Amino acid sequence: MTEMTDIERLIELEAIYRLKARRDHAVDQKDWHTYAALHSDDYVAMSIGPDPIVGGRAAADQLAVQMAGVTTVHHCHTPVIEFQDRDNATGVWAMEDNLFWKRNGEKQWLRGFGFYHETYRREADGQWRFTYRKLERTHAETSPGASAIAADFSGENLIVGIG
Repeated sequence: MTEMTDIERLIELEAIYRLKARRDHAVDQKDWHTYAALHSDDYVAMSIGPDPIVGGRAAADQLAVQMAGVTTVHHCHTPVIEFQDRDNATGVWAMEDNLFWKRNGEKQWLRGFGFYHETYRREADGQWRFTYRKLERTHAETSPGASAIAADFSGENLIVGIG
């Protein structure tokens, strides 16, 4: 691998930061077309359900079903990005997500904290895309009526989320 200059590294870091921001915005705005386009065709999602989902379009379609009727607010920060080479990188982002919905007329909510573990690839068109994502929750709080959507690895809550 030819080393990247400091300027090249900064430019590519900014491109990955923007990719992540566009992903969070797409989820919160339920823009599933943009969401799918930000992920590679061989993208592997380990955070949407119990089984891996392959492909950006498949992940967007599954999220559209799960997030119907749910308002989401995602915050990601303090990224640690490492380049394997000029076209491949890994990242860990601290995250907070807030989900709000109604069930039987009652307000429900989930507030989660943890880390996104991701990989990225610059594709032939020069654009960075996600190739992998796994959510590791370290803590979650929910409304009393909420049931399972996400695991809380902190051990504080056995089951949390939207049923």
